Amino acid sequence: YNQHLPQRMLAHQTPLLAMKQWQKSHPELFKKQVRNRPGLDK
Repeated sequence: YNQHLPQRMLAHQTPLLAMKQWQKSHPELFKKQVRNRPGLDK
């Protein structure tokens, strides 16, 4: 879902792509890199 389905509210981007772009424009809001990995966030 987060990697494949574009969402209308995100300007037809996938949620993962939208988060990566948001991280580039506002890096101070993120403690970790946005990654495309399944599994637990450690």
